Amino acid sequence: MAVPASAQPATVAAVRLSRAGALLGALGLTSSGFVIWRLIETWHVTPAAASHRVSVLGQQLTYPAANLGAVVVVALALVGIAVIALAVSGAARELAADRRLGRRLRARSPRRHAGALVIEDARPRAFCAGLVRPRVYVSSGALGLLDDAALRAVLEHELAHARRRDPLRLACGRILAQALFYVPGMDELHRSQLALAELSADECALAAAPRNRAALARAMLSFAEHSRPEDPTGLDPERVDQLLGDPPGWRFPLLVLALALCVLGLLAAVGVLAGRIAAGSATLAPPFLSRQPCVAMLATIPALLGFVMLGLRRRMADDGAS
Repeated sequence: MAVPASAQPATVAAVRLSRAGALLGALGLTSSGFVIWRLIETWHVTPAAASHRVSVLGQQLTYPAANLGAVVVVALALVGIAVIALAVSGAARELAADRRLGRRLRARSPRRHAGALVIEDARPRAFCAGLVRPRVYVSSGALGLLDDAALRAVLEHELAHARRRDPLRLACGRILAQALFYVPGMDELHRSQLALAELSADECALAAAPRNRAALARAMLSFAEHSRPEDPTGLDPERVDQLLGDPPGWRFPLLVLALALCVLGLLAAVGVLAGRIAAGSATLAPPFLSRQPCVAMLATIPALLGFVMLGLRRRMADDGAS
């Protein structure tokens, strides 16, 4: 029996917030690519000493020539490059962490139980993991601690995370919050995503069977009581209130979203206006070798890119081996 959307306010709120975060992320990455493209369009770069020149102690030195618009485009492009770099590095870290966790879980030879994979661990744990193929894991300690009803409620909660692909959605939220560092409210939106994901999973467990309310509460108390000091599992007040029949009030952060959209729109508008009047020229030739084109400078560009890619590959390999 389908549960009406009005009976699952946290689920509706989680979907709306996820869409808002995706919209901000798409606008931020698009604007970053746009200002980088404007930089390529407005700046004329040549291997020859075609820029302004000045003579110092008998040496012909070159320096870039640019108006205010070109300087603004360069500044915006630097921010855009930082955003792209942070997004790529964040995605690489998430993928490496997912592979590392997957190998550790497979090394424990998990067995199947009631739609979940059981891992040998004395700590009571239940979680959903996997960016591409999310799966539910439960520890042997949780099986020994929880009664059948509480275990079913916990598995319903985690299966809801898997059905909604929460590991992937929350990983994307973390990446965007780090990459769009200049957009106000991104960290707050991500924290709200985390909280609403848990409340939404609780709602799905309660919708599957009304008796899961008491069972899920027992499971939360059992996990909190038997958690270790180095791995504490606290009780979320909002989740407790929801289980007691008092769902937390949540309002869509219109002000935060409007402020973020204004910042992104302002930067895009500045990029468009500055790009119309921008004019700049520079040379790849080093200052003291500017009397002739510097072919060596052109050759170093792919070499530098190769070193950067090799460094990233080694870092990912080290993360995967650890």
